[in-house]
Amino acid sequence: MSTSRIRTTLQVCLADQPNRVFTARAFYELTDPYAVHIDFPPPPGARDNVWTFDRELLATALDPTHKGVVGAGNIRFTEAEATDYLAIILHPGTPQACRLYARRDELTSFLAQTTRRIPFGSEADWAEADWDRALIRLTTQMRRDAS
Repeated sequence: MSTSRIRTTLQVCLADQPNRVFTARAFYELTDPYAVHIDFPPPPGARDNVWTFDRELLATALDPTHKGVVGAGNIRFTEAEATDYLAIILHPGTPQACRLYARRDELTSFLAQTTRRIPFGSEADWAEADWDRALIRLTTQMRRDAS
């Protein structure tokens, strides 16, 4: 199994600073087929700010027939006032909640790339195949070491 990533950049802006756009990186690791990640640039001197969430959550949020808030944890999605954007809410329900906006077309393209590599519903096959290969490599190495 490849450990390569599917990556894209997203133009993101803060709700309270709409004219300040920055680049975030969305990535999908084939070794973790259920999850997608968005790496938001940290302030100078701070650690990386990577948010990991279910790939189906993103698919539901991007579904044009779905209305309302998607998600129930620390990351949620909802419609933005501008229909070509999706609102991303980090830490909803807290005073420190952060509302960001990302272009729908960029997120849709990213999601399409992930599904071309691992279609929805086949994630378990990929995850199991990775474990099988890891076990084979481990036992092969153990036999070599024992010789």
